[in-house]
Amino acid sequence: MSIEKIFENRVLKLNKKEENTKGKYVLYCMEASQRQEFNHALEFSIYKANYYKKPVLVVFFITDKYKFSNQRYYRFIIEGLIKLKKDLKDRGINFLIIKDDYVNGCIKLSKEAYLVVLDKNYLKTQRLWRRKVADFVDVCVYEVESDVIFPIQFLFNKSIPYAFLYRDKVEKFFDYFLLEVKQFEPIIKNNDLNIYLDNVIDFNEVQEYLNILNIDKSISTVEKYYQGGSDIANKLLKEFIEKKLPFYKDNRSDPTLDYTSNLSPYLHFGQISPLKIVIEILKYYDKRDENVKSFFNELIVWRELARNYVYYNEFYNQYEGVILWARKSLEEHLVDKREYLYTLEELEQGKTHDEYWNAAQQELLITGKMHNYMRMYWAKKIIEWTEHPKQAFDIACYLNDKYLLDGRDPNGYAGISWCFGNFDRPFKERKIFGKIRYMSYKNLTERFDVKRYLSRFLKL
Repeated sequence: MSIEKIFENRVLKLNKKEENTKGKYVLYCMEASQRQEFNHALEFSIYKANYYKKPVLVVFFITDKYKFSNQRYYRFIIEGLIKLKKDLKDRGINFLIIKDDYVNGCIKLSKEAYLVVLDKNYLKTQRLWRRKVADFVDVCVYEVESDVIFPIQFLFNKSIPYAFLYRDKVEKFFDYFLLEVKQFEPIIKNNDLNIYLDNVIDFNEVQEYLNILNIDKSISTVEKYYQGGSDIANKLLKEFIEKKLPFYKDNRSDPTLDYTSNLSPYLHFGQISPLKIVIEILKYYDKRDENVKSFFNELIVWRELARNYVYYNEFYNQYEGVILWARKSLEEHLVDKREYLYTLEELEQGKTHDEYWNAAQQELLITGKMHNYMRMYWAKKIIEWTEHPKQAFDIACYLNDKYLLDGRDPNGYAGISWCFGNFDRPFKERKIFGKIRYMSYKNLTERFDVKRYLSRFLKL
């Protein structure tokens, strides 16, 4: 297989600048893909470095200025970064954790770089970071897409409103992009590369990193439930393939059972590649297997549709991004009497009349994760218990972003938007919800033995 094939449609040059022939290293500013395995951006950096006979320098910028900076997700990130540092050292690659913001850090280190490599992200803030880096540095900048199976802009150049349209295109190119990511051996090892920066931080313990960050420490960490790192992600994948995938299709929606992969936090932080997940599964199962098809529909179709959504809809995390027919229908029912109305504080603390909704909120608060079916029920009820759907949308995003390990993610925003009518069709009109899909307490209790779910989270 040619090297060009591995990187085909994944690499984009972001500016028209040239290499710095006096540069000491190829700089990879890691952000979205926090791993050394199945990382196109890392391998592209090594490939370029080998070509120019330079070492590779990988850096991760950690800042306490990011919105919702709290110790929950910083602990998860740092747990992974400490392990990643060892993985990269074993390959002869220097990895620095630097206390700085992404743009400033990239610009500073680019001054001695031969060229700069960035990994692709889809959210507005991270896309702005990359544009600023490309504009402000004096060398060429490449962006490499590695956290999807199918490069987003290759499949579509516009927002796609329905999953079946995305699914059709995915099926057409499925085998074309299913390529192992070759690991290159660095020709120039750079373990001894001398980089003197005041803001490099190098501790052995996670807590030492947290201690120097001015972040919200009132939110609990969740290492009792989920620990960061590619090694943990790989263990969860193995367990999923061996014990859960054979029963996935019939059990994935049941919040009282544990048949989900639990990989969403690791995918969110790039600690595992979706491409690796697919390739590993296909070593043991046929892609026509009904359980595999069901899981790939979530992992590939809906996950990558979510990235299409945030990439082409600038209002992805705002009520204004909801499709017009759904907003119109919801607003036609603003005058409908709400039986219950709750404040943000009451919702955040899980103090509603609905014991199952409260249990879902406790799952979010305590474990940093929530079962996908309960996420849908959770968001639908916020619509029902607030005065305006815009208020409901903002509350759902706030709680999602603040507490969930896999919050601040295209999946989360697309999932919330689905609850408000996006990617869905109109239904029979009803009070408050208008024509958007309704989910009821009665249906929840009839469909699942949901008291088992309740008892599990009462113990927490």
